[in-house]
Amino acid sequence: MIKTLMKSIREYKRPSIITPLYITLEIILECLLPLVMANLIDKMTGSSMIPIIRYGIMLIIMAMLSLLFGYMSGRIGATASCGFAKNLRQDVFFKIQDFSFSDIDKFSTSSLVTRMTTDVTNVQNAYQMIIRIAVRTPLMLIFSVIGSLTISVKMSLIFLIMIPFVAAALFSIVFTVFPIFKRIFKKYDAMNNSVQENIQGIRVVKSFVREDYEREKFQKAAADVCKEFTLAERIIALNNPILMFCISLAIFLVSLIEQRLS
Repeated sequence: MIKTLMKSIREYKRPSIITPLYITLEIILECLLPLVMANLIDKMTGSSMIPIIRYGIMLIIMAMLSLLFGYMSGRIGATASCGFAKNLRQDVFFKIQDFSFSDIDKFSTSSLVTRMTTDVTNVQNAYQMIIRIAVRTPLMLIFSVIGSLTISVKMSLIFLIMIPFVAAALFSIVFTVFPIFKRIFKKYDAMNNSVQENIQGIRVVKSFVREDYEREKFQKAAADVCKEFTLAERIIALNNPILMFCISLAIFLVSLIEQRLS
């Protein structure tokens, strides 16, 4: 399936490659900023402003370059993902045109509409996350660990211990919401099917005065989609509190251990 999707990248291969490069440069600068600030604190003697000015200018330049690289990665990444979605939607449409009568009977019209709209949009968002967040997070983790090791090996072990707990929590969230999203896609088909039936049979609905029934039918389908989406988003929302808890716990342990060592 991945090989089939990658065929739709085509002319957007270059933006897809450039985006991770910009993110790499952004991460390197972000991880160097705390080290430069630590050197600045070590050089501050209170007798001269030269180190403050020199390191201050260096920090401003690095921060501006990091901002520039982040902006470029976001802009080029959006171009790559939108272009990929455009090609994928076109390929899906052409593939549907080649369907035989048995294939047409197998897939409902509402299901095909969902594949070309909602599913392609989800793939587009996933592709943008892959070339940006999926590259940024491991690099940030690697460079952050390297930076902490250069400062204090003992203190960096606290962050290394936290990594398995964070990974376990994130994987638990993924495995929990995956079946929910599978149910949502089926309910999307039911909702689109309701809309299609109303549009195609609008004269019949009005002739038999079935407007109230069709309205309740659509509202029920929309409410099912909303309910499942709300449940999935509530579970995904646990991501940020878990990360913040682990970060706060790590900072607390570093402060506690440093206090006892001093």
